Amino acid sequence: MAKPMQLRIVCPEECVYEGAVAYVAVPSTIGEFGILPRHASEICTIDGGHIRVSETKMGVVDHVFAVTDGYVQVANDEVIVLAERAIDTEKVDVDEVNARLAGFEDQLGNMAEGDARRAYLYNEIAWCKLLLAQ
Repeated sequence: MAKPMQLRIVCPEECVYEGAVAYVAVPSTIGEFGILPRHASEICTIDGGHIRVSETKMGVVDHVFAVTDGYVQVANDEVIVLAERAIDTEKVDVDEVNARLAGFEDQLGNMAEGDARRAYLYNEIAWCKLLLAQ
């Protein structure tokens, strides 16, 4: 087996994941791309989506993380993902997310078209839908 890479998934509040990995797939703004050890150095933007992590070998997904837009840096067998939000999908409480989604949609339905708070609600609804799209 090739020497593993180090992966860190970092949000403003916490480091969501840190560890040795064999493979990681990242949702970049130009499409999903996979990263293996000895990958060329790169910095790119990521879209909201799911990061798939294989700790032992490619093809075996050990963790899936929902992430918002952000950046990924690959250099010297180290992958750093910076995102506003990220969570291991195994930690998602589907009932809680469905309840939050319904609440956000109700609030949105009761707001005037020009209300600036609609943008916040659109973002929250999109996050909830991403969490439910496991």
